[in-house]
Amino acid sequence: MKSITQHIIFALILVAALSSCRKVVNNIPLARTDDMAILQGFLNPDADTITIALSVASGVTKDKKTISFTDQKQATVTIEGNGVTKPLQVLKATQTNVIFYLKKTELPILPGATYTVRAANGDKFSLEATTTVPSAAFDFDFETQGPISSPSNGDIYRVKTRVTFHPGALRFCRMDIATEVYDMKFNYTEYYAADETVSATTVNGTIETPAFDPDSATYVFSVSNISEDYYKFVQSMNLVENADGNPFAEPARLYTNVKGGTGVLGSMTVKYKELW
Repeated sequence: MKSITQHIIFALILVAALSSCRKVVNNIPLARTDDMAILQGFLNPDADTITIALSVASGVTKDKKTISFTDQKQATVTIEGNGVTKPLQVLKATQTNVIFYLKKTELPILPGATYTVRAANGDKFSLEATTTVPSAAFDFDFETQGPISSPSNGDIYRVKTRVTFHPGALRFCRMDIATEVYDMKFNYTEYYAADETVSATTVNGTIETPAFDPDSATYVFSVSNISEDYYKFVQSMNLVENADGNPFAEPARLYTNVKGGTGVLGSMTVKYKELW
């Protein structure tokens, strides 16, 4: 269920970005005056389910093409991979999106394999996106420093990380620390790109997290090999958020690999270690 929650959060962030930054997003594939369908999903071989979120960015004119909440729920959503196509079922519907799912036993997600997700409902929308799951041929080690006093964040742990991989096996990675203390949960994430040279075999990065008492808190550190589309989407989201409300900012371009709408279909392989 953890992976499902993460996908819902990503979908909510995307809806908010499209709503609040609509004036500066200039690569939307549909007319700005119409409702626009959004597809979002992140395939992970370790997740127990495949989850795909559908949502809508509302248009601004009276005579716009509309996509209703019912239209989203009644969509046909499929995933194709390994020569097999499987339908997804509705898992959950909220005020902002509809989550479709398929148990991974129905269609295993494999490193190196390519998958295509389609979502359609008559003439309302027809979406398609493809991703190739990155290699799992990587590992990482790290050194934890601290507690260190930070003027803006209080005491922190600083985690210096070295990711190692076979040449060409990793291009983009995500470092994430999941912290739980007194029933509260926090996530701290950084993204890095590997050197583009063919001989590159390491990525070095640093991530920080608040320094709670290790006796009352748990820290799980993960490094993910993520697809290029996933990385480009996150980077463009950062640009959109930084440009919001800044009259001197360049118009932000929200990256998408979804045909017929917007959003992203990404993928990853993940490895976990405890900080202590």
